[in-house]
Formats: sequence, structure tokens, C-alpha cells
Amino acid sequence: MKLKTAIILIFSLCVFSKTTLSQNLRYLDSLIHLSKSLKDTAKANVYEEICKSAFNVDPKISLEYANKLIQIASTGSTQRYEVRGYEVIGIYHFINSQLDSSLFYFEKAKDIAHQNKLYQKEARLYFRMSFVYVAKNNSEKSIKSILKAIEIEESLPAKTFLSEYKNKLGGIFLEKKDYANALKYCNEALEDDKYTEVKAIGYIYQNLGFIAKETRDFQKSLQYFRESNVHLIKRMEYRAVAGNYNMLYLNFTALNQFDSANYYNHLFYKYAKITSTPFNIFAAQLNSSVLNLMYFKNYKLSKLYLDSVSFDTLTMQMPEYRLGFLEQTFLYEIARGDLMKGYKYYNLFISLKDSLFSNENLSIAQNLNVQYETEKRELQIKNQSFEIEAQEKQNKQKNLIILFGTLALVGTGFFAAMAFINFKKAKKANVIIENQKMEVELKNEEITHQKELVEEKQKEIIDSINYAKRIQQAVLTGEDVWKKVSKEHFILFKPKDIVSGDFYWAYNTPNNRSIFALADCTGHGVPGGFMSMLGNSFLNEIVVENKIFKADEILNKLRAKIINALEQKGGTQQKDGMDISLCVWNKIDNTLEFAGANNPLWLLKNSASSSVTLSGVEGQVENRELQEYKADKMPIGTYLENVVPFSSVTIQLQKGDIIFLSTDGYADQFGGPKGKKYKYKPLMDTLIKNSNLSMEEQKAALEIAFNDWKHHHDQVDDVAVIGIRV
Repeated sequence: MKLKTAIILIFSLCVFSKTTLSQNLRYLDSLIHLSKSLKDTAKANVYEEICKSAFNVDPKISLEYANKLIQIASTGSTQRYEVRGYEVIGIYHFINSQLDSSLFYFEKAKDIAHQNKLYQKEARLYFRMSFVYVAKNNSEKSIKSILKAIEIEESLPAKTFLSEYKNKLGGIFLEKKDYANALKYCNEALEDDKYTEVKAIGYIYQNLGFIAKETRDFQKSLQYFRESNVHLIKRMEYRAVAGNYNMLYLNFTALNQFDSANYYNHLFYKYAKITSTPFNIFAAQLNSSVLNLMYFKNYKLSKLYLDSVSFDTLTMQMPEYRLGFLEQTFLYEIARGDLMKGYKYYNLFISLKDSLFSNENLSIAQNLNVQYETEKRELQIKNQSFEIEAQEKQNKQKNLIILFGTLALVGTGFFAAMAFINFKKAKKANVIIENQKMEVELKNEEITHQKELVEEKQKEIIDSINYAKRIQQAVLTGEDVWKKVSKEHFILFKPKDIVSGDFYWAYNTPNNRSIFALADCTGHGVPGGFMSMLGNSFLNEIVVENKIFKADEILNKLRAKIINALEQKGGTQQKDGMDISLCVWNKIDNTLEFAGANNPLWLLKNSASSSVTLSGVEGQVENRELQEYKADKMPIGTYLENVVPFSSVTIQLQKGDIIFLSTDGYADQFGGPKGKKYKYKPLMDTLIKNSNLSMEEQKAALEIAFNDWKHHHDQVDDVAVIGIRV
């Protein structure tokens, strides 16, 4: 594979998901259908997801929706979608090998990102450009681009992609055989990965494995590739997993540990089949042929693997594949002693190699021919010697044959009878053993088949749930909307399972109001995820389309739609629904209208500081209290008692106040030394204690406190907490 093609493949795998074509088509169709029912930001978010997913199906669709993103950006104040649109166009040109056009659009997107202070996106575009420069064989510019991405990322609070960028830089130095710098940046990436949001640890260990192998530290290389697969299997990055198993095979072969090499090559073949990668399947079969020929001396099995390769017509159409096949075939024929066939296949191998590479090593064919002629003459001489020796032995044995012939005839009858009886017994026993063996093999095959079916079904289910997660993430209100609600805010969002029953939602009206909500739907996982999508869609319809801005009225409308959608009629009907806290913040007079279904609102008032002395040290301690505004004790959905309207309360805000919304997942988490619930009082105390910190620091403190409390216990529910500073 040429370097340019390899770089494009790596780039594509870095950016896009690895799912089957049919799965991608279903997912893409659902996104396009969903986008037709959305407006403004939600539509743009789904357009972004379409751009990303369409590259696995039809890149031209990505190009179409990238231009739609740019059109949306031209009608609003945000430039994020314009940046993303030009970025996608740059990726489209890159995968079509239009490198100059790709650079042009990446540069354009980068400049817009810089002008609008979208620094993380600017860093990402420098990262994209580094791939283009590698494809143009300009490693110096590639290194400069990625160093710039690292510089920008290190200046940001989150440092989301820092470990990924440093690992990529280590990979570039690895290609240049600059192992010292490759090791330096990969080790830095490994350290940074502990703190970054986007984890690259599987690929970091993979690069470290390559470095160790190139420097012939095979034991350390084995350790790194195994560790890499621990993380990659969790993320279902199965193509990378297959590559690691091949490297483990090569390492064990270099260490002359052929049983271990054979084990890992079988795993390589298994994952090559799972990912339907022709070259990996070919390579694994060829590896098996080499092992059985060179090390296990099992010529029959070696030939079986060679035949498997040769029957793969797709493989045989590729000259690079056929070269490996011919090389292994001539080695096989020579090893089993058929020099004529070996010579034939060697000539084919040399001819194809010359057409692909150069005219070197032609003398090997001549040496092989000389070796064949020499061994042929030696074999004739040996055969003549054997004939002479056989004749002499025959003359000496004639007399003995005559002498013992008579006795032999007498004994033959007896021994023949005994042999026949023993033969019948042995044949019967062999039939029984063979039947038992076949039964065991059939049972083993059935168990293996059932296990594979279970694994396949489990993978399909997990893939489907992951698609649901991606759709849910695309629909959840984006960060750009929340920044318009308040520049100082945080959202702690920790689903129990892949998809969440908790969801957050926000909308900024044209008349200077911000409406936001945090909801906890019935259940978690897939059922909760469906309910969250339903709630999100209804809020958009009620608020965005129907222009209803009264908090209690929004909840009344939402309840009616949920009951109607789920056909709930009270009594013994299903009790699916949600608890919710909903706020309407009027920024003109700085008032907050709150309505809630079971979930309260907490307000931390910005009281004046007072000077006190603690332990002889004078300092400032804020007299702040957390005021709770209770919700109505009924859900969004059916309720056993008579349905009554939701109520609302209006609160006067002042600058510096902090609004907190929370679902019950945080307070209900089991943990601590006695394995009990965390409860609301400690949560409120934690919010007060950290209120002087920045909102990002408050989020981090909440997450640390939650993880410390949970420790080794399982998470019991979805967790969501929102903080907004006025």
C-alpha cells in the first residue's frame, strides 16, 4: 500500500466510525428524516452528524449537507457551523486525493475559527492539515502543523484532544525513524490521557508497541500491544485490534515462540473476518501457512492454508497479495522436496516481483536451478547404490527363505486366524471410538457456533444502542445555546448506561428570555432514552414552534402531549413519564419563573461577605444559603389523583446568584464506607462549599465527590446537575 493511500485510510479511521454499510444506511436515513422535523440549532446539530456519518456511505451527501451547514451559519450569529461546513468540504477533498483543495478549505475554516475565538476548533484544523502534509510527503510542515495544534490545545482549560495530538506527532516521528522523539511525545500523550476528555490510550499503547518493536525490545512491545487491545476492544475498534494481534504474532515469531505466535495469528484471523478486511484475512492465512511449513513441519496443513488463499479470487486479483502467495508456494514445494515445482513458482514470483519492484535477485533462480540439477544427480547415484546393496542382500537371503518356508506355512494358518479375530475386535472398537469422537466434535462445533451467534447478536444490540446515543447527543441542546443562556454555567451529565433517561434542554427567545430545563424520564438506558427524545421533541414544539413562554403552561402542555402520545388513561395504565425542573429567565427585569414536576430548584443567593476570625486567622467567609423552591408533587404523565394544573413561582434574581437544577441520580447513589445513599443534604452542602469556584471547577469538584463516594459501587441511575450563574 502506498504511503499516500495509507495516510488517507488512517485519517478516515481517525475521523469516522467503523460500522457496516447497511447499518450506516439505516442510521443516515433516520438522521435525514429527523432533520426535516427540526429547526435552527437542533437542525444544524443533526446536519453535522449527517456530514460525519455520510462519509461511510456516500461522501457526496457529506458535501451536500456541509453546504447546508454554511447556509445556516449565514442566517445566524454563530460561525461554528460555517467552520464545520468548510472542514467537512476539506475532508471530502482529502479522501479524493485533492490535496491542494483540501488545504484551501482547512485553511479557510481555520481562519474563521481563529477570528471567532473558536480555539479548540482552530487546533483541530491544524491537526487535519498535518494529515494532508504527510500525504504530500512534507513531514516538516506536518510536524509544524501538529505542534501548533498542541500549543493551542495546551492553552485551553479542557485540553480535550491533547493526548491524541501528541500521539499523532509521535507517530510522525516514528515514520521518520526518529525513535527518541517518537518515544518522547507518545509518553507525554500517555500522561496527558489521564486528564483529557477524548481518550486515545489504545492508540498510544499501539504506537509505543511499534517503537519497541523497531528498537528490538520485543518483550516490551508485547506488553504494549496487549495493553492497547484491552482499551481498543472496549471501544470496539476491531480493525486496530486485528492489527495489534498481527504485531503480537510477528513479535513472538521473532522470539522463536511459535506456539504463542500461532495463537495470536488465529486471533488476527478472527478479527480480520469480523471486520471483513480482505488483506488482513489474506495475511492471517499466509501467516498460518508459514508457521506450519517452517516451524511445525506440517506440510499438509500448510498446503491447506495456501489453497484457502488461492481460492480467494479477490485476493488473487491484487498483485501485492499474489506476490506473497507465490513466495510461500515456492518455499512450500522446496521444503517438501519437489524442486521442479519450487523452481516453477520461484520464476513466477521473481517475474511478478520484477514487474512490481526491480530486477534484483535474478541470480537466485539460477542458483536454485543448479541446486536442483546437483541434487538430481546425487539422487541418481544414491538410487544405483541402493540397487546394488539390495541385490547382494537378496542373494544371501534366498537360502534362508527356502529353509524357513515350510515352517512359515504351518504358522501362517494359526496366526492368520488370530489376526482375523483381533482385526474384527479392533475394527468394532475403532467404530465406537470414531463415533464418540464425531459426537464430541459436533457438540464442540455447535457450542462454538452458538457462542459466535450470541457474540454477533450482542454486538448488533450494542451497535444499535450506540446509534441511539449518537442521535440523542445530536438532539441535546448544544453548548452554543447554553452560552447564550449564561457564559458561566456547567452541565454534569453522567448516563448510567450508553443512552440516558435524563436530558437537558434550552432555548433563547427573540425577546430576551432564556428557557431551560432538566428532566428525569422513567427508567434509564434504552427505555429512558426513548422518553428523553420524546420530551425533547415536545419541548421544541411547545416553546419554539408554538411560542409558549409561561413555565406552568409549558408543563401543562407537555403533560398533555405525553399522556396522548403514550395513550395513558389512568387507573392501571402504564406510568411512564418524567420529572422536570423548568425555568423561564426574563433578562430584562432579571426575574426567574420556575415550575417543577417533583424536581425542585435551588438558588444560591449572592449575599455580602463578612469578616470573621478562624483559628486566629482573619479571612472572608460568605454568608450564603441555598434556597429551595419546591416542585408540584406530581409527574409529567398520568397520576392516580385528580389531574390539577401545575403552578409556578416568580423569583427576583440579582447578579452573582447561582441557579442549580438536579435529577435524583446524584443523591440516590450508593457508596461511602457503609454503602448508603449520598442524599440531598450533602449534595446541597457540596454546592454551597464550592460556590466561590468557577463553574468549570464546581463541575469538577462535583464529579470528584461523586466518584469518591461511589468508589467500587455500580452507578445506580443517570446523573445530571446544571449550574448557572446570573
